[in-house]
Amino acid sequence: MSTPLTVELTPERCDVECIHPEHVAPLLGRVMDRSGAEVLASTFALLADPTRARIVHAFSLAKELCVCDLALLLGISQPAISHQLRLLRTSRVIARRKVGRIVYYRLADEHIRHVLADELTHAFEHDLPKGMESEA
Repeated sequence: MSTPLTVELTPERCDVECIHPEHVAPLLGRVMDRSGAEVLASTFALLADPTRARIVHAFSLAKELCVCDLALLLGISQPAISHQLRLLRTSRVIARRKVGRIVYYRLADEHIRHVLADELTHAFEHDLPKGMESEA
């Protein structure tokens, strides 16, 4: 297996090896590094699961929901919902609060709501799926 080629990008290299150095030079040092890209990609991968996407969408429509209500709403077993909620919570997509024996879950912050709304707009700008007509 070959190792990836590592090239040091400097303005001098762009002058010699780039087709459009005027486009590349301002970006040097600004593009996220591999570790940042891995964090971003893992968040998108987490949301790429259809069940988790439905859960996050439900939270975008409600202030908070408990496991029982979410299971009923999505037609998924409580253990399956709990498993997905644990993944979303450890990735800081959702947060929780406990009142007695009941745990209520919600989106961790407004950034998640905005990311979801933007992606829904992008994904369905021509054909909204059933039940989403009023959100556009």
